[in-house]
Amino acid sequence: MIPVFLTNIKTRDGLTLEGIIRHPKDKKRTALIWIHGLTSHFSSSQKRSHAISDACIKNGIGFFMFNTRGANVANLGGKKYSLIGTGFENFKECTEDIHAMILTAKRLGYTRIILAGHSTGANKALYYLYKRTNHAVKGLILLGPASDIDLELTWRSEGGQNGRLAIAKRLYKKDRKALMPARFGLLSAKRYISLYTPGSAEDVFPYYNPRATWKELKSIRIPVAVIFGASDACIMKPRTTEKLIALFKEKSLQAKSFTGINISGTGHSFKKKELALATAITRWIQKN
Repeated sequence: MIPVFLTNIKTRDGLTLEGIIRHPKDKKRTALIWIHGLTSHFSSSQKRSHAISDACIKNGIGFFMFNTRGANVANLGGKKYSLIGTGFENFKECTEDIHAMILTAKRLGYTRIILAGHSTGANKALYYLYKRTNHAVKGLILLGPASDIDLELTWRSEGGQNGRLAIAKRLYKKDRKALMPARFGLLSAKRYISLYTPGSAEDVFPYYNPRATWKELKSIRIPVAVIFGASDACIMKPRTTEKLIALFKEKSLQAKSFTGINISGTGHSFKKKELALATAITRWIQKN
């Protein structure tokens, strides 16, 4: 039985991030760092985490999974207890969280780091590599890389969410700490604007816009894998995961290699296909 270490790390700006580390019995040089999505945290989706970490350990790969400052809907963090979590985080600060995870892995002897971001974690992983050069990162896995803006535009066109972004902007103009109306969930107006405004820092998968530059993905030179659950509910019709994989490949202009994987019989969280996902991830790491 390979032990799981419950631990925490510190970011440069003073946040404590809780998480887990698993080392293979005969420690090798490769580590997978998993970056969770919106409202998630290191201990969520345990069946998926167990499957992936077990597969990593069997193949001599270390496994790291920590909270980001976007963990849960809201939480307190930092020396001065600032309000963070999904509803309040500053997306651009995700680089501090990911950098702390990479430094921890390097300090423990890993020299080959693979970043795997799920959902909004995929946005964060790509954004980190666009903003920072880190030669220890040798591969990027984007899991369920959906566009929140595409979701918002679809809602608006159907009339169900019409005016949300305008409401957020009006509230933020009056009070930079304003919350969105309760019916929209626990989100600050500032966070809503960041999530759903075209061209914002987290808009790194702009497939809703045929004129988008895709500057973040085009900058990546290491191997890239894009993995979707074929029934991903975050992909708005008439788009399909097959077409998106082709588009991601087209935009990965400088990547050393590109792999697109579409896992049938599952959706955004890869439920009931955790083992298939774990196998796909570890095989890709071994080949790249």
